[in-house]
Amino acid sequence: MSKKSWIGVILAVIIGCGVGVFVGTFIGKWSTLLKGENITAAIKPAFGGRRCVRILMIGEDNTGENERNGLSDTIVVFSLDTKTKEIRAVSIPRDTMVEIDGKTCKINAANVMGGSEKVVDTVEHLLLADTDYYVKTTTSGLRELVDLLGGVYIKIDKNMRYTDRRGGLYINLKASPEKQLLNGKDAEGYVRFRHDAYGDSGFRIEDGEKVAAGRIVRQQIFMRALANRILALPSKADRAKILQTALDKKYIESDLTLKDWNELADLLKDFDPATMDMTVLPGEPGFENKVSYWIPDKDAIPDVVSKYLYFEGETGTKPAEKVKVEVLNGSGVAGVARLAGSSIEKAGHEVVRVDNADTTDEETTVITVYNDKRPSAEEIQKRIKCGVIRELKEKNEDFDVSVLVGKDFDDRSVQ
Repeated sequence: MSKKSWIGVILAVIIGCGVGVFVGTFIGKWSTLLKGENITAAIKPAFGGRRCVRILMIGEDNTGENERNGLSDTIVVFSLDTKTKEIRAVSIPRDTMVEIDGKTCKINAANVMGGSEKVVDTVEHLLLADTDYYVKTTTSGLRELVDLLGGVYIKIDKNMRYTDRRGGLYINLKASPEKQLLNGKDAEGYVRFRHDAYGDSGFRIEDGEKVAAGRIVRQQIFMRALANRILALPSKADRAKILQTALDKKYIESDLTLKDWNELADLLKDFDPATMDMTVLPGEPGFENKVSYWIPDKDAIPDVVSKYLYFEGETGTKPAEKVKVEVLNGSGVAGVARLAGSSIEKAGHEVVRVDNADTTDEETTVITVYNDKRPSAEEIQKRIKCGVIRELKEKNEDFDVSVLVGKDFDDRSVQ
């Protein structure tokens, strides 16, 4: 299955969730909103009135224990233009190398370290772009959802056997030329199996071209089968019953409001997956300290983000790009320029100079922008969590942004 089809399937699941959640909760919760202090949320427009919206999809595995979060096996940011109904997406491999709280690790650990909020923060710093909302599902949640639906039909193209007694995972699936009805347990085994030559995200050669193979492809097939079962339910009421159960039992977690869900469902009801434009975060497999990673190409990320996550005619925002940065210490506190510079570098920018400023009693951090690089300066401001921006129209050949670190910089608040 193509990557375009996979994202289209994820959106189809969201359509089901949107219609089900909206229908199932409208009557019960709308009156409560109108009576309570959240009346503003009830009357404000969907998506806060935004024309273009970016939603982060998070798929959590079942490695979490005692109410702790598991790893995030699936991370996708998709962007939609509510005016043109155009949809694009960027998939982020689970093994992508990132810095989280000063530690080099795989991006799928972000959910373990801080839940959805940490995943959102890590993705935004990796892409140098904001997301507006998130939707998270869990492996166990999807397993239960499959059983609620009475199973999913999937063709098993190879025998799959694997036992992990400690993890409670027992996979024993047999190949068949016909589709098989898998229950939740077997469906989970199907999407988690990776003990073959292709692993998580390998490739095979087909007609002289590289074709994706491995667990990520099986996840795509599963999502399509799940979407087909949801969308095949005979009525909105049936769909609402299934998906409201999933929501109540926290199989699905999101910060989308009722109006957002309804708008999303209406927007996507006639969506054609063939029109989707989707890519994978640029990078390549590699090793760091003997640990395997997907090493992102930070030079290529800004162009990919600009192409796939932003639309022509958007107002008020555009993606940041990699810039050259000067960092000066004006606080009188030793070492803060180096710490600020390190945080800025982790966001993908090039720090070309770290030095002391002529003054040592600056109260406020000042971020000076040259060469029309304000979006990048705003991203740096967000990264170091302080400062005011001063934009100069003059050109600067040595650097694009100069950061004068003041006493408002808190080294404990940056990564």
